[in-house]
Amino acid sequence: MHFDWQTFTYDSEWLREAVRIEDEADCDISAGFDWGATLGAVMAYPERYSQLARLRSIVIREFKELLADWNLGVGAEAALVCGRGLLMERLVDPTPEVQKRLLAVLEEDLASPQGDSSSKQLRAGLQELLQGVLTREDWELIAATAGNCVREQVLERFQTAKTA
Repeated sequence: MHFDWQTFTYDSEWLREAVRIEDEADCDISAGFDWGATLGAVMAYPERYSQLARLRSIVIREFKELLADWNLGVGAEAALVCGRGLLMERLVDPTPEVQKRLLAVLEEDLASPQGDSSSKQLRAGLQELLQGVLTREDWELIAATAGNCVREQVLERFQTAKTA
């Protein structure tokens, strides 16, 4: 499944396949968000959903900046994709302290002119939080993913030079 968190859209091919599977099963297999009992709250306070989307965007942007500061080169995109998935998993049920800090980030962003959440203090605090949310194993997987990307490029270049 490919879901683009920036635009809140599904890959159309995946969506067609999900509909086909539901039709074959003759039931709703809950392909997508399981709003369950919270749907009423989302409908009653849609601005909170948009604020969640805004916070998610801030978190992902800051994670991307964190990786960019580390200069991972060709492995940066692979590290971002891997890390973004792990980060979203860890933030599904954050600790009360993490929730408090994320809400503070959102409040500061909402209070900033035109949502300019780029203050150095905010960015540094959020990057520190993101580094702490991910486990050592998560960081090892991110590093391995970036390293594999570098490895593949080196071997590809070697093979190209060898056949030339």
